[in-house]
Order: sequence, then C-alpha cells, then structure tokens
Amino acid sequence: MEDNSTNNSTVGRVVRVHLACRAHLPIGSSLRVTGSHLWDPSESGSASDMSGARRVVAITGRDAYTAGDSGFAGGSLGIGAPNVVNEVEAAASGEGTMTPMGRNVASPENALIGVHDSHAPYYVSSVEMVTSPDTYPIWRTRRPVVLVLTDKKSKRESVDDMDDDDDDDDNDSTVFHHNYRYLVVTPGSETDSAHGLGRFDSDSDMDDINNLLNKTKISSGSLSALNNFPLTSNDNGGAEFPVALWENPFLSEQADDDVMEDSTREMSTYSASGSSFGALTASVMGNSQRGKRQIVLEDLPYRTLNIDINTASFVRSENMDKDTLEFTDDGVIIDNWNGHNDVTFDAYRLREGLRKAYQERATDIAADGDSDMVIDTQKPRKRIFIVCYHLPVIVSKDPETGEWMACWAESILARTANSAFVSSFDPHWVGTCTTSSPIENEVDRQALRTLLASMDCTVLFFDEKVRDAHYKGFCKQVLWMVFHHVDLLDSRDPAFGMDFNATSTEKYTDGTLLDLESPWDQRQIVKWWEAFNLVNRTFAVEVTKMVQPDDVVWVHDYHLSLLPRMMSEEEAKIGSRLTKKIFYLHIPFPVSMIFKEIEFGATVLEGILHADIVGFHGFTDARHFLSSAKRILGLSHDSLEGGLLGVKYKGRTVVVTMSSVSVEPEMVDAVMDFPTTISGAADLKSKHSGRAIIAGVDVAQYLSGVSLKLATYGRLLQDSPSWRDKLVLVQRCLIPGARRLDEARTIREIRGIVSQIKSKYGDGVIDYEEVYGSSMPIDQRVALWRAADCLFSADVRGGLNMMPLEFVFAQKGKDSPGIVIASEFSGVFSILNGALRISPYDMKLTLATVDRALTMSKQEREGRHLRDIDFVSSSGSDKWIQGVLRDLFDQTESLGDGEIDSEENRSSEGKSVGAFLATAQEEQFTRLRSKSVISAYKSTSKRVIVLDFNGTIVLKQAVDSYLKRDSAGSTMDAPPTDVINSLRVLCADPKNTVFVVSGDNKENVEQAIGHIPGLGLAASNGSCFSPPLREGSSYRTWLALDLGVDWASVEGVALRIMAKFTARTNGSFIKRAHSSIGWSYYSCDPEFGSLQAKYLVIELERELAAFDVRFVNLKGIVEVIPRKLNKGIIVKKILRDVAARNNNAGVDFVLCMGDDISDEKMFTSVFSFVSEMNEDYSNVVPSPPVIQLSQGTLLASQPFLLEKPVLRCNNQNEQIYAFTVSVGKKESHASQYVDDARDVADLLVELSSGKRASFRRGTEDEMHLMQFS
Repeated sequence: MEDNSTNNSTVGRVVRVHLACRAHLPIGSSLRVTGSHLWDPSESGSASDMSGARRVVAITGRDAYTAGDSGFAGGSLGIGAPNVVNEVEAAASGEGTMTPMGRNVASPENALIGVHDSHAPYYVSSVEMVTSPDTYPIWRTRRPVVLVLTDKKSKRESVDDMDDDDDDDDNDSTVFHHNYRYLVVTPGSETDSAHGLGRFDSDSDMDDINNLLNKTKISSGSLSALNNFPLTSNDNGGAEFPVALWENPFLSEQADDDVMEDSTREMSTYSASGSSFGALTASVMGNSQRGKRQIVLEDLPYRTLNIDINTASFVRSENMDKDTLEFTDDGVIIDNWNGHNDVTFDAYRLREGLRKAYQERATDIAADGDSDMVIDTQKPRKRIFIVCYHLPVIVSKDPETGEWMACWAESILARTANSAFVSSFDPHWVGTCTTSSPIENEVDRQALRTLLASMDCTVLFFDEKVRDAHYKGFCKQVLWMVFHHVDLLDSRDPAFGMDFNATSTEKYTDGTLLDLESPWDQRQIVKWWEAFNLVNRTFAVEVTKMVQPDDVVWVHDYHLSLLPRMMSEEEAKIGSRLTKKIFYLHIPFPVSMIFKEIEFGATVLEGILHADIVGFHGFTDARHFLSSAKRILGLSHDSLEGGLLGVKYKGRTVVVTMSSVSVEPEMVDAVMDFPTTISGAADLKSKHSGRAIIAGVDVAQYLSGVSLKLATYGRLLQDSPSWRDKLVLVQRCLIPGARRLDEARTIREIRGIVSQIKSKYGDGVIDYEEVYGSSMPIDQRVALWRAADCLFSADVRGGLNMMPLEFVFAQKGKDSPGIVIASEFSGVFSILNGALRISPYDMKLTLATVDRALTMSKQEREGRHLRDIDFVSSSGSDKWIQGVLRDLFDQTESLGDGEIDSEENRSSEGKSVGAFLATAQEEQFTRLRSKSVISAYKSTSKRVIVLDFNGTIVLKQAVDSYLKRDSAGSTMDAPPTDVINSLRVLCADPKNTVFVVSGDNKENVEQAIGHIPGLGLAASNGSCFSPPLREGSSYRTWLALDLGVDWASVEGVALRIMAKFTARTNGSFIKRAHSSIGWSYYSCDPEFGSLQAKYLVIELERELAAFDVRFVNLKGIVEVIPRKLNKGIIVKKILRDVAARNNNAGVDFVLCMGDDISDEKMFTSVFSFVSEMNEDYSNVVPSPPVIQLSQGTLLASQPFLLEKPVLRCNNQNEQIYAFTVSVGKKESHASQYVDDARDVADLLVELSSGKRASFRRGTEDEMHLMQFS
C-alpha cells in the first residue's frame, strides 16, 4: 500500500491497495479478489438476490478467459465486448445488453444466459492474483486495487466501525473501510445451469446440485486446503469442481446458528460435510420455501481492510494479536483462504453477532404477540404526518360563548375509532381549516391552534388573498380542469369556462365569463401560480420543522403537488434527507397531451416525482401519469416485484402504486340504525309510494354529467310511457362554491331541464333539491340509499366518489338489493364489479341499461350485490392506509417481511449482509464537492481533465421526451459562453491537459468548440482525435485509432438497412462519423422510435454478423461501431501520453466527467491507468496504432505520440487525485456524482476563476415568496 505525502484534502485521493492470500489451489485454478466495489445493486436481481450475484457467477464461468479489457484496475475476468448496448431496455439504469433475438439480459429470465455483457464489469470488478514457484501458496494481486476516497454521506455509525477502544472510535472519521471477497476461478468448466451456482435448496435439491457442478477433473489431493469444500466423485474417478468458488469459512456456524427472519420458520439441518457445494453457501432466505436453506451469494461473508486515509496505511486495532499477523516482504497483510480467524473477518463477525442478537429479539417479540407485525413497544411508534390542504375536521364557533368546537369529518383521512393504523403509528395531521364563522383575529387563530393540537392537528393560516388565489384560482380554475381532461380550448367553452374572477368577492348575476382574453394566453394565471408556490412552500417549511429522521410524510391531492419537491429542498438546506414521502392523488390524472398544455405542467410533475411513492385509485390514472413522465420529462418506467411500477428520477426509483379504498363500515352500520335514517327512508318511500326510486347525488358542476342524466331520464319517460306513473328520480345537487361560475351555469341548466320534465310529465316523476355545501348529512344520504332501487351516476370525468360504495353497503339486509349504474368515465367503475356500465354520451345504451336495472330479477340483483359487498365491507381507510405504507416500506427496504416497525428500519443491525454492504456503498457514492476538487487542483501540477460533450458540458433533454422544448445538445450546439471562457482559461494553463470526448462526428465537434486554443478533441467515441490547438493556430490536425475493421464494407451494408427504417419513421435520419454510422430517432415519437430501434438492431446484427462490430443504442441513436471501440481507449491513451512527458513525470490529478453508459469506460480506464503505473509492465496492453487523417506534418515533439510500452513514472511518492464524476445520480463506476450539466458548468467556472458561480436557476417559488406580502 502506497503512502503518499500529506495534504489537507483527502477527498478524491487515490489509494492503491495490494492484497495477498494463502491458498492451496488445484492445477488450472486461479485466485481473484473483488475490486474497488463488491457487487453494485441492480434491479435485474430479485428479492433474494438484489445484487445480481448469480449473474456474477454465470458470467465468471462463461467468460473467465475470454480476451478483452474491461478497463478495471488489475484487469478483469476478460469480459468480451457486448453485442448490443441498449439504454432503453435495461431494467436497472436504462442501459443493458440484448441477445441477437432481442432478449434483454437485464431481465430475470435472461440474466444468466452468459452473453457478453457491457454490464459485466459492474458486477465482476475482480482483480487477478498471481503466484510463483518461489511464493506459492501465497497469491498476490498482479496490479493493485484502486480506491478513491470520498466523503461519507451520513454521520450514521456503521457496525463495522465499532471498537471497544475509545480512541479508535474517535479516529473513525479518518478510516476508510474496504470490503472484499476472494474467489477461485477454474476455466474449462461449463455451467450446465446458473441455478446451481446462484442459489439452491439444501435439502431437496442436493441431487440436482451434484448434477449442476461443473465437470473439471481435478486431483482430490490438491484440494486439501480448500477447507469446507467437499468434492463429489464423477464416473471417471475425478472430482467435480465449480467454475467459481467463493470462500465461506463460517458455513458450519451458519448451519447451526442462523435463525429464520420470520419467527414462524424452522431451520433445517445443514452441515458442511453433507453438502457437495458447501463453500458457496451464504444465508437463509425467504419464507416461501420454509424448511429449506437457500443460497444468496451477496450475503456471503466479507473481509474488511481498514485504511488510514491520511497515511494510506493499514490500520491495526489494538486488540489484534500482532504476533499472529503475517505480511509479505513489501508489507501486505496475508489472508488465509477460508481462514475464519483472520483479522480481516473481525468486522463481519462483530456485525453478524449483532444481527443475530437482533433477530432473536425480533423473534421473542413476535412470539409474545398475536399480530403479524413486529413492533417493539419499547421504542416510540413511527411518526406519520398526513398533510392535506383541508384538514379532515369540522370547526364551528358557538355564537353565544364565542368558543370554538371541532370534530372529525367524514373522510378517509380522518382519525377513526379502533384503527389499527392509529394503534401502530403516531399520526399527525397538517393543513388548513374551513370554519362556519369567520376567523377575525389572532385570538381566534391561537384558539384554533390549541383546539386542533389536542386532536393531533397543526393548522396553517393564510391571508385571504393568498388562500383564494391558491384554492379558488390555480387549484380549481387550472389544475382541477386539467386533471379532469379539460384542455385549454375546452376551458373557453361557455359550459364551464375558466373563471378569471374566481378570487373576487363579487357575486355573479348572469354567469358570463368576465375579462376574457386570448384563449392561449396563460399570463392571466401567473398570480394564481405565485400563490400556489407560496402555499406549497409554507407547508414545506412548517412540516420540515416538525419532522425527524425516519418520519413519513403523506401528501394528499393536487393542492400540494409541489410539496414533495419543496420538502426535499428544505431538507437539503439542513444537509439530511429526513423523511420518506408519499403523494396520493384522489382525482383523475389526464393524458399527457392535455397536461403539456399548461405552462407549469413539467414543474408540477417534477414536484410529484420527488415523493418515494406516488399513488392513484386506478390504473388508468397511473398509466396517464407514467405517459406524462415519459413524454414530458423523458422518464421511462419498469415493473417492480409485487406488481408495482417504478420510475427512475434523479437517481431514485419512484414507486407508482394503485389501490382502492371503500367506506368506513362501522360508521355506515351505525348510521343505518339512526332514527333519522330509518324515518327518512320511510318518508321517501311514503312520498313516492308505488314508484321505483332512482337516486342521484352529484356536485352541480358540468363534469358531473347531471344534465346528461336528466336528458336521458326525460327521454326514458318519453319513449316508455308506462314508466311515468311507476318511476321517480330523486336528485340532489351539491353546491360547494369551489367553482362558482361553473356551478352557476350548471345549476341554471339543470333547473331548466327539471322544469321541462315536470311540466311535461308531472311533478311526481322527479324529486329535485339543491344542497349548499360539499356533502349531504350522512343520515340523509343513507336514508336515500335505503329507499332507492338503483343509483344513477353519469360522470363525464370522475375521480374517487365514495357514494356508490356507500350505496352498495347500505343495501345490506334488503330483500332486493339496489343496483349501481355507473359511468365508464368514473373512478368507481373500475372498483365495482356488480355495477352496470354506461357511457353518458350514448343515450340509447344508457336508456337500455336503466330499463334493465329497473326490471332486473331479484336473483341477479343479489348476485351483483355479492360481487361487491365483501370488498366494500372490508376495505376501509385503515386497511388502505396500511397497504400504502407497506408498499412504501417494502420498496425502501425499511421493512422486513411482514414487519412494519422493524429495528432494521432504524439501524443496520437487522440488515442482511447484502443490504448492509449496499448501504455502505451508497454512502460512499457521494455528491461532488467543488471545494474538494479545487483543493486537489491547486496542490497538483500534472493535471488531466476529460469531459464528455452532450449531457455534460451541454445540457441535453432526455430522448424519451416527446417534444424537445429546445435543441440543447443537438448537432452543432455549443456550451454556454461562461463554459467556453472557462475552458479557455483551463487550457491556457501549461499544467493542464484538457480534452472533450464526444460521440458526435469530428466536423460538428470542431465547429462547436474546436476554436478553443489548447483544447484537445476526440470525436466518434474516441475513434479519432485532435491534439490541443496551439495558440495562434487555426487549423487542427486529426488523428485516428486503427481498430482493424473494413469500415467501407460495414457502411455499405448498414446504410441500406438504415435507409429503409428512415423512410418509415418520421423524424429519423442517418448520421455518419469516423468509424461510426448511426440512425437517430431523437426527434421521433419516443415510443415508436424506441420500437423501431429494436427491430433495426435485429436486422443490423443479422446482416453484419461477419464483421467485428457492435451496436450501441444511446441518447436516441442506434450506432454501429467497431467492437473494440469505446471512450476508455482514448482516455487511457491521453493519460499514458501525458504521463510520458517530461521524462515520465506522470499524472497527479485526473478529472473525468460523463453522463451516460458510454462514459463508464472513461471512468474504468482512469482506474486502470492508475493501477498499471509502475506495475506489471509486461501485461500492459498498448493503445491501438495511430494513423493521420488530415493534411499536414506532425511535429516530432507531438505530445500525443509519446506513449511508451513500459510506463515507469517518476511520481511514485506523490499524491494522486482522481475525480470520476457521473452527471446524474445512477449506477456508475464513477466515485462521485453531480446532478446535471449546470453543476459541471459551475465547477469549471470555479476551477478557472476561483469564484463561485451558479448556472442552476433559482426555484420559481423562491422568487414568488414576496408577491403576496
């Protein structure tokens, strides 16, 4: 391990670690050790194999000795180049590989087929170890493992950090923990089935395991030192040996001591001597296979090497027995294969002991209780903040005493008696309240705060002007209509026009639209938008003040759709993500075409996507949301385990869930026995004696479809005279006052139709009343349901409407249950299976359906009632809330199987090994801090800066976005002026070598940034490059890498196929570059373009099978490129050439930034270069030969022709800093990340000028805070 001179900054510093292990291996086998990471978490795995560890084994076995260069430190398993790289298909990060038949190997069913995979280095970042006759059985890494020191994400103490010595705890912040594992690779074996290598059941599958072991014949004597690995004999007397063998010295202990995570499980007997595959075992998994032990490779034991980040030396704990430690001649500690007493296993042993103690506590708790939810009563209940604009309370003021009174309202969000949710969690409500009497002064406000605080509610107050602009303005006049599929053109229709005076106190007399301006001018709603931002920001600030780490914030409905994002921003100000967030929408979500019409649509969508869970009551709404996310923001979605959907947003997976909720059965049951309910039902039957009753309760707004219902009813009476004396429509219209203009017009229209019906058929055919408020008293509603024979709903657009569900429940006990007639455009129709469907626009069908409901037999009525009564009776808000919370905890890994308040949610004690290591790795993948880069930059003098173009120094929109709002990042687009100026300054410094590496052709790259003196360019993914342009020169010399492909022949075949697809796909075109030909669908419809790209790849692969090429589908373009070509080749050449300058002076600072999968090779090449410096010279693969493309003569001193076959640098004792930075947080080989290209611009400006700059736009809500003060 190299100890470099000290420096104040350690972030970004490179530490090169050699490892050594004593292992007696059979002839033909070799030892490897995992590299800078263990397995990166991937959604291509399963619940039992989250890290895709089985895939590691399959790829290891298939490609152990395939020629290739992964770019990893110390080499790799030689994973060959992929056949296809496809960013659309990959389940994990948007990039993946496909087989010739188009199967996505990132999917579980294809994850183990062993094809050459560009993701293989993500999982198999292992380093080769070597030995010699003089050193055997000591194996040592051929090249060092390269580690990059980063900031820890949080201050949480890791179990691995614990030590009995207080001094060690004090110094823990200076210790870097490197976790690693050893594996034995035996080439020549064939993987009959990946199942045998990945996981198996210890009891029933033993015979299968024996058959699945690979058939390499090895002398049994040479395996004596492999400890726990018992061999099985084959028919020829040899031994069967796996292609990849991971050490596990604790196998026997696991068999004896492991406890099942579910308290009801029983451990089956498992001994090392009884297993033919013992050394591969890991942990007990799952309750689906009770009584069986299953293998999960990611949970294998791990070793830990503690490194002092100041001295880059091995940290020895005081409790280590120094006499038992063994080192190589150059000071590398020697591990022992399967040596369970090795000090490098200390951290694992300590943590496993704590985990087992936790599991025992959890088992005891479960055994003592009668619930399937494990809740530690000694710990405080998890707090949940239910945030809604309107608190679910009814507040009134005694007119005589002036005392305020409050009670819970009818709402799925209200506290209910005997709630398991309330007994399991600590809920608190936050919102505003509507009062029957005006709130006159601060005394009233304080009285309400105190009153509602006793009900676990926090009330917020807003100025009347702000409140009206937010609620009556933006919410009801803009968002409500958009979410109900009303587009801008429809909003000008006199039927339900946008009321620009909604916030005025004037009363409407004629119902006309006032001050109507251009229908496309949205500047009229800017004030409402400002109020909307202000209210959401106020909620965010207040809620953030109340929350604590690990709390849950559940935001309800569109009024607060910006709150998840604003809360994230508030939490970022204090440097910690405190909460998990849920956003639930209770109204419909529109199609993307309508949502795109509003100016602030993308902002609203982004606000929602900052939640961890986004919930809807039906799949149609979820589908529209996912479509909008794709077409507006360019975000694709994937299926998750358990039937959920996930959207990748800013490096997170936002879960989309659908769940339905019913009425509160206890409440409705109680109301049915109220005297007022019984008498009310009797009065209605008496009033309409001899008539069948059709019930209808609707809000008096256009989209409720009341006018269509009345028109249909009138037509029924006209066409069927026999019903005139036998039928009555009892219609109640609610007037909440939220959309006054809409309500005024709708009421006027309804009154007119009702008057016409009565005048034509008599007063007895219709019973019409208007009710002011948002609901009828529940006893009056239930009385109507008990008296009615059917409920008729004709919603044009509808969200969650509980009245049809309440109607079904109220039919209990009736001799002939009533029937629900529901519009297919309503949310409830997807819930009720026994309802009759209608389209309110199809009058003929609706008439037939109403007649069918009225004449339906008793037997059919009972059958339809039985279809729905179980759901309606058992799906109250309590069950719905717990279901949504379970989705949240399951998907954020805060919940064990069936455990709501798991200790695992509060510390690492209960986590599996794989989950713990994934968390540790996540904490090390940190956001880049500019001051760390600047500190390293100032302390170094041989610097290399490599930048990607599109998406890194130029902001580019996602390819999945349907309409690109600008051309940023497109052909010939240049970086911002400040970035250009920063590059000029950086290139002018003789200590710097700056290159921009692009996938575009050299003509476009040169036109955009080729004029910058001192800037080197690489185009076509590095296949051609231009050395830095010297000051005063206007002509660039272009060189190319000879990759050994007959490119003219490749182009001839590819052009013919691409031309066919171009003619059939609007917006597509062909792009040609050096050693690259591409078919761009960036400007096409994202779904159709992606579909066409899949079929194009299939045809190209078939026709170009004879050529050494591969296919890349990135950023909306399918490219054919030489198989050997990737950006890592040119990056490694740049680094080698710079290091060879000034008599092999070396490199001491590297900054490499990129935004997509093609840039991953740049990152790994940086590590590979650092690893090969002064190491293993004979195995360094030189860069491809260089040929000259442009005219002119190269100077003999040209610095990019200096690469030497033996790289011996003279800076062995200098500190080396390597900042590999992913633009956008995602799975990456990079050591750190920034959010987007604006952060890259800020960093470049700071490096060049030393001054802070910000290209990141200020959030609009912050600019609006003062508008209403």
